Amino acid sequence: MVSEIRRLTTRDVVELKQLLKACWLDTYTGSLPDRTIRTVLELWQSEENLFRGVQNPQLYYAGYFDTSSMLGMVSCGKVDQDTLRIYRHYVSPSSQRRGIGSRPMDDAVEHFKPLKQVVLDVEEGNKKGINFYKRYGFAFPAKTVIKVGDDEIPSLIAELELQE
Repeated sequence: MVSEIRRLTTRDVVELKQLLKACWLDTYTGSLPDRTIRTVLELWQSEENLFRGVQNPQLYYAGYFDTSSMLGMVSCGKVDQDTLRIYRHYVSPSSQRRGIGSRPMDDAVEHFKPLKQVVLDVEEGNKKGINFYKRYGFAFPAKTVIKVGDDEIPSLIAELELQE
């Protein structure tokens, strides 16, 4: 399998939307209300929002591709001189637990070096995500709530301190 990580362009948005939908349905069906999942898929992950994100020069959208399709992705941006915030990080459900998730994360950190810290929020119900981030080295020092329409999703704040 030939694989690559590359910056996403507007030509990738349809495939990106499909990947995000598959990941959200796999991860949250049964643990979040259907209306919350629908809101995320229709608004947060609309083609319009994804086009804007991919075209925003201050954000970095990268995809992990094999010879035929996008298997993983990351979107992120610097929130200050030393801190990178991961906004999205997903791996296709059929490709999880194969080491793919680390590649986009490593690429994002490399893209924005030098950094002292990486931060993200992960929903408490996302056990696979939490386990991945623990293995990657993140700590979970606090809780937060993510608002989706009228719903609130209990989440963890994850922080990774980087070595200089």
